[in-house]
Amino acid sequence: MQEPYRSIIGLVLKIIDRLILTELYGPFFFGVAMFSLLSISIIVLQETARFIIEYQLPASVFIDLFLLACPQFIVLSIPMGVLLGTLISVGRLNSDLEITALRTSGISLYRILAPYLVIGIFLSGLTFIGTERVIPYTNSRLDQMKNDIISGKSGGLKQQRKSWPIFDQGQLLWVLFADEVEGSKLRGVQLMYFDPVNKYNNFYVEAEWAEWEGNSWKFYNMRQVKLHRAQEGDEHLVFEAEKAEIPDFEITPESLAVRSKDPEDLTIIQLRKLINELINDYDYERTDKEILDFATMLHFKYSIPLTPLFFILIALPMAILPLRSSKTLGMGLALLVVFSYYTM
Repeated sequence: MQEPYRSIIGLVLKIIDRLILTELYGPFFFGVAMFSLLSISIIVLQETARFIIEYQLPASVFIDLFLLACPQFIVLSIPMGVLLGTLISVGRLNSDLEITALRTSGISLYRILAPYLVIGIFLSGLTFIGTERVIPYTNSRLDQMKNDIISGKSGGLKQQRKSWPIFDQGQLLWVLFADEVEGSKLRGVQLMYFDPVNKYNNFYVEAEWAEWEGNSWKFYNMRQVKLHRAQEGDEHLVFEAEKAEIPDFEITPESLAVRSKDPEDLTIIQLRKLINELINDYDYERTDKEILDFATMLHFKYSIPLTPLFFILIALPMAILPLRSSKTLGMGLALLVVFSYYTM
């Protein structure tokens, strides 16, 4: 006799889960759409339209730029949609005494609210994928597209030049500039070396392009000159060559690629590797501003994906309290919690 009862109880719990989640879907998607549209209309439309007008671009380019800029705001709206959906759906179940009826049937409050926790974990994983994979990819494509447009409108000159200061034991040793970066190849290269002991060893290199071959950079059509002359009559020009290496300049293309991106466009693994590299290889202090910027972004990478689950844990007790059935009140509470959370 126990097996039929277990089957009946299992069926009842499945029906309860479906009813509860059905109440959540509508408010959740409404919340995601509302918060996404607010941020997109205020930020994305204005910035994209200003860029299109400035460079007199066709409507097709506007659509491409707009679509690439939207995913980051949609992903960040998921936690807000979860909060609003939970407040409204649980508030309605509570006001209609459905939660009370389920509890009088012997079903615990924890079991009733368990589907919300499962959804919170699922959406946290979805947000993590969005912040780790989708947003870095779309932001990179967006920056590249804008850079290509600016380059074409300015006669082929790159407006967003890449630069990398490179330190050793806390001292600036190299400064590298490049007009273009294509994987392991740099174009329009300029490199400056600063000797920490003797300034007369400082030099400047310019080359048409450089490529990472094996374990070192090869500079092509290069010219090296001294930045300081030790005495009158010294030549500034050191040498010119079609192909040459620069001793001790060994920073890898992977490190350059990571350093050229904005911190928010880096993955967790890239951020952790970069922070350790700056601390260990370049003798940065843990209180240095650059380290703190990267560390703050690393914590954001952890905290933002957990926000849906965190908002559900906040919304459930708020929604179970009396007088939480109003959709307007639920929306007001959601806005208050979202504002307080993101402000902190």
